Amino acid sequence: MADWRGFGAWLVLCLGMAGCDGDDSSPPVASCEATASCEPAPGVPPDAGTPDAGVPDAGTPDGGGAPDGGGAPGESDGGTVPPEDGGTAPQPGTPGKTLWLNHERQPLHDMAASVGTTWDGASIYTASIQGSSTSFGRADGASSHLELKRYTSDGARVWTRSFALHPFDGESPMDVSGTVAMSVSSTGRLYLMTDVRHGTVSMDTPSQPLSGLALSRFNPEGRGEWSLPLHGLNEVGLALVASRDDGAYVSVRASHPYSEALRCAPTENALYRISASGTVVWRQRVSEPECGNYRAEAVSLAVLPDGGVALGGSYFGTVRTAKGTFTALGQSPFLATFSREGQLTWFNAFPRANGWVTSLGTTAKGTLVASGSMEAGELRWGSQTLRDRLSFLLVAEAAGTPRWVKSLGRSEKVVIAVEPAGRVVASGLSRDFPHPAPGASDPAQNPQLFARRFNLEGRELWNRFFLRSGGPSNLFSEQVVSAVPSGEGNGSTLLFGHFSHTEDFGTGSLVPDATDTFLLKLGPGDAF
Repeated sequence: MADWRGFGAWLVLCLGMAGCDGDDSSPPVASCEATASCEPAPGVPPDAGTPDAGVPDAGTPDGGGAPDGGGAPGESDGGTVPPEDGGTAPQPGTPGKTLWLNHERQPLHDMAASVGTTWDGASIYTASIQGSSTSFGRADGASSHLELKRYTSDGARVWTRSFALHPFDGESPMDVSGTVAMSVSSTGRLYLMTDVRHGTVSMDTPSQPLSGLALSRFNPEGRGEWSLPLHGLNEVGLALVASRDDGAYVSVRASHPYSEALRCAPTENALYRISASGTVVWRQRVSEPECGNYRAEAVSLAVLPDGGVALGGSYFGTVRTAKGTFTALGQSPFLATFSREGQLTWFNAFPRANGWVTSLGTTAKGTLVASGSMEAGELRWGSQTLRDRLSFLLVAEAAGTPRWVKSLGRSEKVVIAVEPAGRVVASGLSRDFPHPAPGASDPAQNPQLFARRFNLEGRELWNRFFLRSGGPSNLFSEQVVSAVPSGEGNGSTLLFGHFSHTEDFGTGSLVPDATDTFLLKLGPGDAF
């Protein structure tokens, strides 16, 4: 599958705890959005859903960060916590310390795709690409395969399911390729979106071997239940998330056949809602078919408390939607939501920014948190404006109105994990490494993997760097691909990604064999 940029699978559900029922009529102090234990955190306003009589969900609208994207008064935008020395084990008081780490060595390239967890945090699942001949985010070659794994909450592997790729008869074994993404439902059902080209993959479901784009469901033990090919048009999968009714939402880019009247092959972005039994409930266009490669692309999805879904991504040129027509100078970010019935409820575009939304999450009350990147221009959100080449973190009320936006500095490929209570961990690559440890980072200040934790008002709680040694500045294979709350309700976070150079994830230096995957759990620090 081509260009699954920023692709991740996000388990963003109210995790089934007492009181997390999305009742906006509850007084703020009693909301379970303040902490996962449904007890208000001191000094942190709880999330309270849709604004009522001028009172926002939580935090301060347009005031979570300074207009220039800074944090709370007196704090710098990044790097407030000095990094650890390379190769040393984290101390008990380390903010966001690494609780455990899994690193799997393989001779060929292995790439992370998605991580998810059950509502109680008892089981962790990952989807990855193993044994690829290249390291560009897809399975390439006859030795490559897709893998699904289950772990305990302590990181011990329970089982592995492997799905081999097979080339079509008469085609070279090196021509077959594929991608995978995963999302976990509240009941522990696993949804895998696969796209296999020049060959097939058998998902061990009652369906025949699959080619092209398809969605498959597995039970918590990794056994296939059904597969649904998505072949209505020439469609490429962009994003996947499990729905609240044990089904799934899938975002696709679709190409229509060539039209003599239009003298082009129009493209569109569409959204599927799939039922728990594996049937299409509806398919709705995010944007109308356009020529000139104009289109919207929703590359991240997050479920809403009312059963709807939030979308984030970018749009190109002029796109027509049910909420109006929007024009970008190049590629510009957008946010939107659909109801569970398939109606576009709001669409926010950022036409002055050349960039995209990379990751989405929602709180238990529907507050929307998004991360993204800008190459140029300016991003206006409420009374705040961000400029220049940087990444951003922004928060919207459930109805789509602005709350705040802040700069994440010179960072790339940012993904976020949003807890039901509203705190968020942002992770990716940062070029703003503030205090290099001697011998632990290269003098050119190339990107380093990082994780930063914020509260719902945008205040940074800690900033953690994972030190890398060596490697080029263009690190296409150094990435946190997917991040989710651990599901245990204690503020811990799971990061799943891959790396290709010596790295310290808080447990000492690791040297990969090629491009290797890592799975780690971060503690919340004292901020939880």
